[in-house]
This record gives sequence, structure tokens and C-alpha cells, in this order.
Amino acid sequence: MRNLSARAEGAEAEVHDKSRDFWNREVQAPTYVEWMGIPLIRRRINRLVSGEEGGWPLDWFERAYPGKKFERALSIGCGTGALERDLARRGICGSILAFDASMASLAIARREARAAGVADRIHYYAADFNAPILPGRSFDAVFIHQALHHVAKLEKLLREVLKALRPGGIFYLEELVGPSRDAWSAERLRPLAEAYAALPRELRRFDALPAPIQDDDPSEAIRSGEIREQLAIGFDVEHDRGYGGNALAVLVPSLEPGAAGEAMVARLIAFEDELLARGEPHFYAVLATRPKAGFRGALASARYFLEPKIKRVGREVRSLLRG
Repeated sequence: MRNLSARAEGAEAEVHDKSRDFWNREVQAPTYVEWMGIPLIRRRINRLVSGEEGGWPLDWFERAYPGKKFERALSIGCGTGALERDLARRGICGSILAFDASMASLAIARREARAAGVADRIHYYAADFNAPILPGRSFDAVFIHQALHHVAKLEKLLREVLKALRPGGIFYLEELVGPSRDAWSAERLRPLAEAYAALPRELRRFDALPAPIQDDDPSEAIRSGEIREQLAIGFDVEHDRGYGGNALAVLVPSLEPGAAGEAMVARLIAFEDELLARGEPHFYAVLATRPKAGFRGALASARYFLEPKIKRVGREVRSLLRG
């Protein structure tokens, strides 16, 4: 079993290294379409989260927790630092500790914080969020923006967040919570593939829609489909603001550059609204939660610690039996 564990740890390290290298390149020379940045889609996201096309998720957050200021906050998987700068400018947080695995991203984050005049309130450092070590009961709020779906060791990170938050603290996430990368089947992809095939061929990058699995970033959506379930173990969800992505996040990146004009985007939005009206859960969401306390918190911490180990032993036993 030790050999199996060693191989598993080696595979995890390889995923981490490839993902870090991908983001070091991507932040300097982007290759993927940022579907949320398209104006019509951005206005729709804002409306679904905040109720107003001009109201951003943090505008909603300030209304949901009026007058709340977090003296000490943590940002996990901070990337190039847009979230921390916004939190500092708005006065939501007094000081912010933020980390990421990508050194290129951190260099940009530090530079932009200096340019925005908030560098004295944000401290950046490099760390792997699959192996976090956080100080206990040290933060009034923890923020994750589009990073948790890159985490393979969800239980380990969530256990650390649970321990790091002060009583009554807030855990805020804006995340991909749709299917994990290994959950895409031909059946699941079919309605999207049919919608894609119905688009004019000159607007499509591919003959047939590929499953939304990034080979150059093996951490993308690695356990995204488990986030809600794992979050519920240790945290009470106070707000869950879904904003779709079920069709848009899959179809828009597969269009030719410049093909996503307003009429085309409106057509895709209408298709996504149909999927959501049928009862599909939103693939993306803003969530505001609080850590479970007392016995419930202790039980959650124990589950986060023990359950991955039990699952791993089960996998290793099954592997040995098959071998």
C-alpha cells in the first residue's frame, strides 16, 4: 500500500506543478476565452447575484452584511489580486493576507496593489492550497474567488478554513460548483453538443463540441462537483446566489474569436435560461457561509480529517484486489 500511496502523491504533485506552470503562462499570455467578461453576460451575472445589472457580487455582499467590516481577512488562490484590491478599496477589510501558487500572478498582484495605493493593507505570499497551514482562529473572513474548483484536497483546505475563522466569521466563495472534470459523459454533454451543432459552422472552432476538460490545466474542475457537499459538512450556508454558466461557460469558449456578438450571446443566454428552467442546478454560484461551532464544528473537523483517509484506503484495497 505504501507504493500505491507514493504513486498517488507523485501524481498529485505532477498535477500541482502542471497547474502552477499553466497559470504562470496564462496570466501573462491568456489563451482561454473569459466568458464572464463579455458585457451582456457580465450584466446577467450581476443581475442574478445582486438583482441589478450594474451591481457586482461585492455590492450584493455589502448589502447582505451591512456595516460589516472584517479587520483581518484571508484570500485563498488570489491570482492577480483583483478581489483583494476591491475589498481594500471598499473598506470591507482592514488587512488582507493572500496566497497563490503562481509566482507570476503574485508579481502582478503586488504591482497592481502598489498602483492602487492599497499595498500597505495586503500581504501576498506563495503557497499550495492543497497543503495549507493556517493559523487557528485568526481571521474574521476568508475569501475564495474561482480557486476552490482547482483544489484536489478539498477536505484538507476546508478543515484549515474552519479552524482559521474566528467565531461568527464569514467564508465567502464565488465558484464553479458544476460537474467535475471526470463527470462529463456523452449523455451529459448531449444537449450542449446539439445546441453547438445548430450554430453556423463558420462561428464554431470545432466540428463537434468537446467536453469542457482542460488538458493543459489538470486541476481545472478537479472536484468542483463535490464542493457543495463538502462545504455543507463544516459550514452553514446563509446565501447561495447561483448565476448559471451551464451553457455559457461551455459554449462561448468554443466559438471562434469575435463570434460572440451580442445577438449570438443573447441566443446562448436564452438557451441557458431554458436549461435552468428545467431544474438544472447552477454551475456557478456566490456563497456566503459561517463555520459550524462547538460540537458540530468538532465533528466537521473530524470528518474532514478522517473521511479522505478512509476513502484512500478503500481505493488502495480495491486496486490491490484488481491487481
